[in-house]
Amino acid sequence: MLIARLIPLEATYPLRLLVLRPGGALADCHFESDLVDGGFHVGTFTGDACIAVGSFSPEAHPELPAERPYRLRGMATHPDHQGTGAGKSLMRTAFAEIEERGGDRLWCNARAIAVPFYLRMGLRIHGAPFEIPGIGTHHVMHRSFTGEG
Repeated sequence: MLIARLIPLEATYPLRLLVLRPGGALADCHFESDLVDGGFHVGTFTGDACIAVGSFSPEAHPELPAERPYRLRGMATHPDHQGTGAGKSLMRTAFAEIEERGGDRLWCNARAIAVPFYLRMGLRIHGAPFEIPGIGTHHVMHRSFTGEG
């Protein structure tokens, strides 16, 4: 059974390193947004094993109107557990937490390979794809929590 819940920042690092920064160093797994006041981190567990992580922090996107926006960074699911619902469980928990905190929009820079997942979670693509050097093609994606675009 999958359980998603809030976790401490440090619990995100092992999966970030494995999935997002393979061959990198632990320092590559820390984002400036990790310590922004009002941010939170979610993990999905099967038993005691954390199999998916994501971090959410208050941050505006210059092209997406919002009063209380949140940005998703560092979403990672263990390769052995991709396609099992771990990411879906994590996102549903994060949506509820964002709404509880009064957030009105979630956005992220989604890797091209993750776009279908985010579309299934109700996010939409905004603008043209872009490259992040050394990482690959990304799309800005977002979801409103107010019923507006």
